[in-house]
Order: sequence, then structure tokens, then C-alpha cells
Amino acid sequence: MIASAEELESLVDALRVTPAGVNRFHGPTAARKLPRLFGGQVLAQAVMAAGATVPADRYPHSLHTLFLRGGNPDAPVSYQVTILRDGRSYSARAVTATQGDDVLATLQLSFATEQDGPEHEWSPPLTETAPNELLPLHEQLEGESAVLPEWWSQPHPFDFRFLEHPEALAAAGTRNPEQRFWVRAATRIPDEPLLHTALLAYVSDLTLLDPALMPHGRSWYGNRVIAGASIDHAMWFHRRFSMNDWMLCRQVSPIATGGRCLCTCDFTTEAGARIASASQEGVLREP
Repeated sequence: MIASAEELESLVDALRVTPAGVNRFHGPTAARKLPRLFGGQVLAQAVMAAGATVPADRYPHSLHTLFLRGGNPDAPVSYQVTILRDGRSYSARAVTATQGDDVLATLQLSFATEQDGPEHEWSPPLTETAPNELLPLHEQLEGESAVLPEWWSQPHPFDFRFLEHPEALAAAGTRNPEQRFWVRAATRIPDEPLLHTALLAYVSDLTLLDPALMPHGRSWYGNRVIAGASIDHAMWFHRRFSMNDWMLCRQVSPIATGGRCLCTCDFTTEAGARIASASQEGVLREP
């Protein structure tokens, strides 16, 4: 999976939703496709749709999503935005993502102006391993490329550098339910804060359920395969950031029970500033 400027450009084009009525937007299909519509694409296009309806000085700080059914990756998605409130500092939006008569997901997003207030931050110590000391993901996965789907074996819009081998993709190794990787855009993208937020939302859904497989020695592809899907997804954006810069993602799965798993992550700059946090619940089933 080589980081590709062409793939990133294609993804950016797919995220640029177009008006299709009053507070309604058309989300085009993306060139990169899974057997069902990728949830991260829905998250990202919804961010762009909702963002098009708020004042220019307000940026996303939270989103909450309920995935209701799988979608068709070959069909466009419609996004109906409902204006819940525009206050002096905050704007709230609800978004319904549909294909035909099917509701795929419902989202609530909140936007805010920059404000002053008490500040603190605490996180576990960052890794001392820099991204340029790690192999690109396509080299890490070279021995497993034959069993990986095109989604992971072909060029990708982002540059990933995993600190540990990503067993959940194919190798099905057993270890503690945690995973770390550096990520950035495959090439430079314009300084559009809403677009960077949408791209990070897209990335946040790519591997967040992976740690839940690791204690059980299971994988999505390759050997000891297990099936899974996202049920809901919540994300918080703490400060402005750029997808042109490296950021460290740390993922953990504190619990899996009842056919469901909970996974959380944070994104941190190379300097150690947390820029975003996410939580996701998913289903885990025997294939």
C-alpha cells in the first residue's frame, strides 16, 4: 500500500459535496471501494455538508454518528442537514445520510468559534520512534500482500507508519489490544480547515476496531478471519491541525463482550499536542 498523491486527490474530490436543494448535498462515489460503503467516507462527507451551512468562523469540535445499515459503494449518498441551533459561539447540526429510501447513518455535529479559557492537557508519554525510522505500510505488509484486498494492497491516500506490525489486517498475531501508527496525507493539500477535519474523520474509521481482534489472534483478512462492523462513532476535535503533518494515533480496546467491542484512540502531533480523540463501538462475529 504505497502512499499516492493521485489517490489523495481522488479522495478529496469525492469529499467535495455539492448542493442539491435546501441544506441538502450530494456526496459522489469514491474511487476506493470496499464491498460495502466505507463508514469513514460517510463521516467525512457529512462533515463537509454540515460545514457548508455554518458561519465561516466556526469549526467542528465534535461529531456523533449512529451507523444504521451498510450502503452501496457504487451509489452516491445524499446528506440532509438540519439546522438545530446557531448561538453566539456554537452551531449545532443534524445530518441524515441516505441512499434512495434507505437511511444509512444519522449524525450530530457541533461547531464553535475560537475561545479563551483554562487549558490543561495530559497524555501518556509519546513514542520516541520518529516516522522516518519506520517502514512504509506497503513494506510492512509485503509478506501478506497476496491475501489483502485491493483496499489495503493498492496505493492509498495516506502515508502510514505502524510502530508494531498490524496483525489485525492479516497476520492474526496475539498481543495486548493496542495499536500505534504515524499518519499524514500522501501529499500536501490546501489549507482548508474543514477539509482537514473531514480527512481526519475518514482516517479515524480505517483501523479503529483492529485492537479488539489482537487478544484473540484474529484478523480481518488472511488467517483466522473474523467479521465486524461499526455501530457508532464519536469524535472530538480539540485544536486546529494539518493533515500535511505527521500525527501519532494510539488505539486501544478496553473491552469486548456480548458480540460488541469498544475501541478508543487519540491523535497527537509530533510535539505532543493532542488534536483529536475518537471512540467507536463495533460488532464482532464469526464469519
